[in-house]
Amino acid sequence: MTVQTNVQLKPFNTFGIEANAKYFVEVSTIEELQNILQNPDYQSIERLILGGGSNLLLTKDFDGLVIKICIKGFEVIRENDENIWIKSGAGVVWHDLVMHCVNQNYAGMENLSLIPGTVGAAPMQNIGAYGIEIKEVFEELEAIEIETGKIRTFDKPTCNFGYRESIF
Repeated sequence: MTVQTNVQLKPFNTFGIEANAKYFVEVSTIEELQNILQNPDYQSIERLILGGGSNLLLTKDFDGLVIKICIKGFEVIRENDENIWIKSGAGVVWHDLVMHCVNQNYAGMENLSLIPGTVGAAPMQNIGAYGIEIKEVFEELEAIEIETGKIRTFDKPTCNFGYRESIF
């Protein structure tokens, strides 16, 4: 994990807007995310957590630290006769997760295909399409508390999902 300076953000937002980040880092693990959030060099500056950049409109350079979430991977963590629980990294492209489920014949998420963004951003606005929202296929998420670096678990009721919104 290397913090870069004066990084062009055009490749990281779907509008393709040209803007620079004073500091930029890609994190690939939870531990890297915790470390950069707790790094005293970046505690007093503004921080922007970046997923796929699909709901981001840049209007000027960012004079802080952009943290690009690149935590990948997904795995079946348990299953029974009716359900399959999959744990996914926040940096996984949402459509890739949906297609994985479709290819494995795991029903329930197929209507959520082609929604831009990452898995980590999906619960923020309770993404949905064609009569289904993420809250209908969601169990819980783990998040890093920015101020403390501690992992917190949020179950479905705690997320307070509404139409295109949540507690986040």
